[in-house]
Amino acid sequence: MTNQTEPAEDPQPSAAGTGPTTAPDGVAVGDGDSSAERAPDGVPTEPGAGDDGGPGGTEGAEAPAEPAAAAPAPGPVSPFAGMPVSDYVRDGVAALLLLVSLALPWDVASRASDKIEVVLLTILSLLTLALPYLARTGVLPATWTVHTTRTVRLLANAPYVLLVGVYLVVDVVGGGDFGDGWGGVGSAAALGLAGALLAAQPRESELGPEDQDRAVSNRWLQALLVGAAVLAVTVLLTIILTVTGTRLGGALFVLLVLVSALFVLALVGLPTYGTWRRSEAARLTLVGLGVILAVAFVLGSGNNGLVTIESTHGGRFGLVLVPALAAIAAAPAVHRAMTAADPVTTWVRVAVNALDLALVVAGYVAVSAVLTLADGARGVPVVLAVVVGVLAAAVAFVARRSLARDATSGRPLALGGAGVVALLGIVLLVVTSNRVVLGGGVEHVLLAFGLPLLVVGALTVPREVRAYFAEHRPVPAAAAGEAAQAYVWQPPAPKPVRPAPVAPTGPVAAQPPTGAYTGAPHGAGAYPGTAHTGPVAPQQPGQDRWAPAGGDATEVLPVQQVEPERSGYAARPGLDPDQGPSTAVMPAYQEGQPGTGPQPTAQPGYPAQGYGQGYGQQHGQQGYPQQAQQGYGAGYGQQPAAQPQQSYSPPAQPVQASGFTAAQALDPGTPLEVLAQIVQDAPHLRPQVAANPSTYPALLEWLGNLGDPAVDAALRSRR
Repeated sequence: MTNQTEPAEDPQPSAAGTGPTTAPDGVAVGDGDSSAERAPDGVPTEPGAGDDGGPGGTEGAEAPAEPAAAAPAPGPVSPFAGMPVSDYVRDGVAALLLLVSLALPWDVASRASDKIEVVLLTILSLLTLALPYLARTGVLPATWTVHTTRTVRLLANAPYVLLVGVYLVVDVVGGGDFGDGWGGVGSAAALGLAGALLAAQPRESELGPEDQDRAVSNRWLQALLVGAAVLAVTVLLTIILTVTGTRLGGALFVLLVLVSALFVLALVGLPTYGTWRRSEAARLTLVGLGVILAVAFVLGSGNNGLVTIESTHGGRFGLVLVPALAAIAAAPAVHRAMTAADPVTTWVRVAVNALDLALVVAGYVAVSAVLTLADGARGVPVVLAVVVGVLAAAVAFVARRSLARDATSGRPLALGGAGVVALLGIVLLVVTSNRVVLGGGVEHVLLAFGLPLLVVGALTVPREVRAYFAEHRPVPAAAAGEAAQAYVWQPPAPKPVRPAPVAPTGPVAAQPPTGAYTGAPHGAGAYPGTAHTGPVAPQQPGQDRWAPAGGDATEVLPVQQVEPERSGYAARPGLDPDQGPSTAVMPAYQEGQPGTGPQPTAQPGYPAQGYGQGYGQQHGQQGYPQQAQQGYGAGYGQQPAAQPQQSYSPPAQPVQASGFTAAQALDPGTPLEVLAQIVQDAPHLRPQVAANPSTYPALLEWLGNLGDPAVDAALRSRR
């Protein structure tokens, strides 16, 4: 079928090679070579309509044209409308590969630019890239259709493919003697072949409906199978020619050649076989591997440590054909033949496949280094290759297993594993720089940059993947908020205090407050405040303050009761409670013996007084008392034993030694430092601190570890 529309009747003709045109409502109405596609917008067409006024033709379109005359005329349509961005990208990449290949080695003796046949065929392939643009702009005749463009693409790029095949045959039959300048397949042939295959494949805009144009997909899948077969045959020939050639070096050398062949087959065969099985993830993996090796070919120009020349007589062959297989897999016809799958599942599987390839490369690095050591080689690079290969293989295996089991929880481990593999590969690449030849360093590049970047790109770059993992956080991330508190400054939690001893049932002597006590003059009621480290024991009935009649009462501050009772030197004032299990009663000062009590150092701001001032004892008591009495009995003179005259002072308000109140412990506005001080200095206020909504998590955790029922009840009330 040909386009019969005359240019005079169609100011903006649809050029051949445009593929299925799109109606105003976005529905494809043809394959690009029927005259119905040239109908103006809004004009209905019928199958078989022509330009001769037949049904659905030009005359039939004049009737509904009058109502549409009032509408504003549409602007000029671009001749490149309908071309997807992927077509432009594919043309640009093909041109770049063809041009860059001219500067790279073609064989062992010359570059691609030194061979006239290579230059001419490169120009021919570049010209085929301009065919759709020339057809769309009307430069080509109207009889030029999409099918014409696709046929010309294939015919014009076939000579380049045949030329690479000829040089491959020359390398096989050359015997491995490169002295005559013949032999080897260079990186220029690899990139040029990939560019020619990209230029030969039909663009997405040139494909018809899948049910009507299915044959093109089958043909390109068959081309992929042929390319894989060629690679497998050349690998087999490499084993035979290398082992039977002049480089035969013993059993270890044969094992090294076999390991290299298995490495190439596994590296390329796994994604190629998956693509043949219609796996989109395998296709993307093969394309990514081809891109990585193409970049390595360019970066390795002039460096013997990377792939520049491969030969079937050199012990390892096949990597120069990987970009060509990747170019075939990148064809739109192959892409639409793949099995439809969820994008997230596809990209996660790409990351899993990349980790599989990293495992293959790391294993090859370790095994080849072990064989090299067994052959007698020594040096840091060889030993480091064994260590790095084993570690990278282990990391890749763990990351791959975690990601394949659960993508949500395994994604962080996969990304971390890719980073570790990259770090190990970089170390190996730096140490072995300029110490490997014949492309032996390409596996180091794959470990250091290529495969880790493929894993990271598959798990982070696609929009669908980022959206999915943004909504599906790993399960441990639910507690990440609490874990993040470790990096936010908070007052340190106080250390747990030892539980106070059980209070005795009988009257126990009170421990004197820490520090020097000063007696006030007669009639003064001022007492210095003291601080306590434990809870204050309640005052027992009968243990009241007393003073002689007419005398001022000396208030006794209740302190923590301890057991057992002690006396003598252990009961001296200022004894630290930690220095002994208990303290005993101070001996009462006896009148007539001034100066017998200890004289404390005067405290600033208070008159220095002796301990004997204001203290008395019962009548007839001498020395140390045998029974504990409440506090330090305050009074002047001796009291009758039978009829003790007691004068009760007005009850004083209970004052906590810490100075904190329950309202302060419950106040949300209390500073965090104060809350920490409250639970340390005022244990009886710990339930209130536990119920305070402002208490920080570290302090709540500390309170929960105390095992106090009241504190636990307050913590439960917070929930």
